[in-house]
Amino acid sequence: MTPPHNLYGQPPSQQRDDDEIPLHGGNVSTVVKVGDTVRRTTGPWTPAVHALLRHLESVGYTGAPRALGIDEKSREVLSFVDGECGDYPLAEHWTTDEALTTVATMLRLYHDAQRGFVPPAGATWRSFGPPPPDTEVICHHDAAPHNVVWRPDGTLAMIDFDLASPGARIYDVAYSAWTWVPLFSDRDSSTLGWKQPDRARRLRLFADAYGLTPRDRERLVRVIRRRIVDHVEGIRRMAAAGEPAFVRIVQRGHLRRPMRDLRILDAERAHWEHALRS
Repeated sequence: MTPPHNLYGQPPSQQRDDDEIPLHGGNVSTVVKVGDTVRRTTGPWTPAVHALLRHLESVGYTGAPRALGIDEKSREVLSFVDGECGDYPLAEHWTTDEALTTVATMLRLYHDAQRGFVPPAGATWRSFGPPPPDTEVICHHDAAPHNVVWRPDGTLAMIDFDLASPGARIYDVAYSAWTWVPLFSDRDSSTLGWKQPDRARRLRLFADAYGLTPRDRERLVRVIRRRIVDHVEGIRRMAAAGEPAFVRIVQRGHLRRPMRDLRILDAERAHWEHALRS
């Protein structure tokens, strides 16, 4: 994968170590860059997320920021992940088969790196709902292009672990497959940077690259459907509870697209399932 240019901030020679440079995105929290660190608003889930990030660092997993503590303004301090973050409409190099398989591999390495991780006693996670009975790992839950950084060495890293919480591997795979294949309508795919992707072929490619078991391949499309429904219902629930970020998502009409995705899935389900079995 060809390393991209850096989209963040000013050239290093024009930055002071104490400059606060807003970073784009941040639907769920306010994010600024200070020197070679990122500062973000915290929540009850922050200690659990930091414990996860410290575990990942301890086992040598490099596809996530490092947790560096809390600053004088009560913001979490993370290492800055240098590179290009997915920005819609995506540049062409984000939509290739190579990028897709690299994402699936990144997600598998993230899940595997959690072996031995024990969440802190009484850990609080920011979750759309209670953990499923088949909990295996701490899912990222939002490993879509806007939360992935393409680093100068050509590798990928995930950022924004605010929604991380216990879940099943396939649940994380389902969300990433939905947002990277992508399993959107042709119109939405084109608007976001893809050019009428072959959804069935790319879904199988993602499953192959992650290394899904035969059982998980058999149920993947069903889980994707459940994941989309959970996504919509979770956002509505958080918006109803008054969380500003999710209120904005609902008010801006962003839930109309996943509803279109459900219609596409229902229409093409048999085709996708056949591709995964072939």
